[in-house]
Amino acid sequence: MKNLGYYNGKTGLIEEMSVPMTDRAFYFSDGDYDAVMCRNNTPYLLNEHTERFFNNCALLGIKIPIEKDELKTLIQTLVKAVDGEEKFVYFHVSRGSGQRSHVFDGKTKGNLCIMITPQSVGDIYKKMDTCLVKDIRYKLCNIKTLNLLPSVMAAELADKNGCDEAIFYRNGFITEGSHSNVSILKNGVLITAPADCFILPGVARAHLISCAKSHGIIVEERRYGISELCSADEIIITSSSKIARGVSTVSGRAVGGRDPERLHLLQNDLLNDYINSTDI
Repeated sequence: MKNLGYYNGKTGLIEEMSVPMTDRAFYFSDGDYDAVMCRNNTPYLLNEHTERFFNNCALLGIKIPIEKDELKTLIQTLVKAVDGEEKFVYFHVSRGSGQRSHVFDGKTKGNLCIMITPQSVGDIYKKMDTCLVKDIRYKLCNIKTLNLLPSVMAAELADKNGCDEAIFYRNGFITEGSHSNVSILKNGVLITAPADCFILPGVARAHLISCAKSHGIIVEERRYGISELCSADEIIITSSSKIARGVSTVSGRAVGGRDPERLHLLQNDLLNDYINSTDI
């Protein structure tokens, strides 16, 4: 198949699938999601992504209709039906179905949706152009909910300005990207925003931190501002689909390029982990 959609046990091409209007994802974006890259029919870091998915749903009081191991087995089965060496696997669960009401009974099982499409990680060594966007999101950024309108608008603004990603700032401090985490290298130290309610604690971010520590690089999880971002030796964008990419410009201003060896060291290790973990 060229792609695959799954909804509560039904499968088919994504463009041919349908979702009931009573699904609370339709009314309120009332749900949580996650996503993984897949190579050679092996979902990368699936354990960490499903763990976060179940933890986030528990925080929201959403009842996932299947157990954790069942979900992992289901994803591992479905990826084999889609053509291509590399694939992107998106999965979400809404709170369930019912007539539109802000109040929910807390007993209904959620609706599970999975979408699988061919997609490649691409060239992680190609640097990105970015732009700064004011962070107007609410204080649940640590949960990967379906409420992504501010991120959608920021990503659209970045695209219109010829940029690859938007970098959010709040009260003068950098939080994260519209669909990524943002870290910097400065004087041999990896600095990344703290895992509070203003950023999603990304799985790729966690692996970047672990990789840095394995090479003796000091890691500081703290707030840093726009000026520190723009004067950083390197800026690193991490996400499941990008792994780790450097940044060449921020809002038209040239940045980075002063610590390529350390940047490439981290990129090489993270890319090799992706390849080695998904080799047949």
